[in-house]
Amino acid sequence: MIVVAILKVVEVSALLIIVQKNSCNTTTEDSGQNFQDETKEFDLNISKKYIDAYNAITDLCAATGQVCELCPLNWDAFNGKCYFFSEERYKWAQSENNCEQRNAELISFENMEEQDFISRHIPLKNGHFWIGLTKHESHWQWKRGGQFQGKISVTSEEHQCATYGKDLSAESCFNPNKWICKKNMTRL
Repeated sequence: MIVVAILKVVEVSALLIIVQKNSCNTTTEDSGQNFQDETKEFDLNISKKYIDAYNAITDLCAATGQVCELCPLNWDAFNGKCYFFSEERYKWAQSENNCEQRNAELISFENMEEQDFISRHIPLKNGHFWIGLTKHESHWQWKRGGQFQGKISVTSEEHQCATYGKDLSAESCFNPNKWICKKNMTRL
């Protein structure tokens, strides 16, 4: 039973990724919904598959007697949050937009535990990553609000955005870098 539930979770995750990555126009047909993008057309009975997978997940959670917390595929979980480390490199604004499309935001560090978690993952991901920290006048401000309390060395007036790699550094917001998105886990 648990194996079936896990397979259902994988199936619905794959479906959600397909739907999320494709810009879809929906129309109702006899067998379900028709999803269409610029390059291909395919039919999926999303509602039935989604309901089946959701029921399988809730059954699994109920069977264990615990609250299940889930992250999308290719996201890392830590303390009730999900973290996405990009492979592509975009400008800061494009990175912010990509996170928003994933129903997330560029990471703003909430505490040292979170920063340590990210620090342990950065060497595995190789690179500097945009975070939700930008310069406003003479102060550095977190995207979620609140003034940054540390020091960042700025070598140019063009360096108005922050990256996190081996350390925190200022860069031009127009340089292409990887990025880190963060959002809450889905709780069932």
